Amino acid sequence: MLDEEHIACANILGSMHSLFRWNGERGEAEETGVLFKTDAALFDRAIGRLAELHPYEAPAILAWRCDAASPATVAWLAELAR
Repeated sequence: MLDEEHIACANILGSMHSLFRWNGERGEAEETGVLFKTDAALFDRAIGRLAELHPYEAPAILAWRCDAASPATVAWLAELAR
């Protein structure tokens, strides 16, 4: 994701124990959470590529727009979209 310039940064949160419902059954797994930082203009491209790379059939990929950030952070992320 970083080398392909879909994101500017990845924060790898480490191992976590996940409990979930999938296909009508309760499940649990050890997973690793990651926060990817990118420009909003690249959301669709980044989400699509992450879905291709992820081993799950339907990974939980969530995105949200940041409505408040330092000008330096906004400029850094905007560089990706240029």
